[in-house]
Amino acid sequence: MGNAFARALKDFDLSLSEWRVCASLRHAPRQTLSELAAHASIDLSTLSRIVDRLVVRQLAARGRCETDGRAVRIALTAAGRALTTKIVPLARHYEVVALEGFSAAETKRLRTMLRRLYENAAPLP
Repeated sequence: MGNAFARALKDFDLSLSEWRVCASLRHAPRQTLSELAAHASIDLSTLSRIVDRLVVRQLAARGRCETDGRAVRIALTAAGRALTTKIVPLARHYEVVALEGFSAAETKRLRTMLRRLYENAAPLP
């Protein structure tokens, strides 16, 4: 499913990793790199390069944190928000296809188990 969605994202000139960053920023704007790394499941060094590409394409911007002048927050630009909003229906379609035949209760249970699996794996290098 990830490979198929990644191919579909090529029409938008985005990689799957770039999409995960954009989707995360759409869900929770103005994240630090550390927050974004956790939410998008991308290591910091890779994430930094992805953010650089999004900034160059003017889909994301860096800004100073209001409470900590040393921290940098990442946000989608208007163009980034528009592109992400345009892709959301496609992402939802892939999700619907993947969850075909699952009841609402099964879907909820699956999401809960996946969150727990992700949390359990967090301490791993």
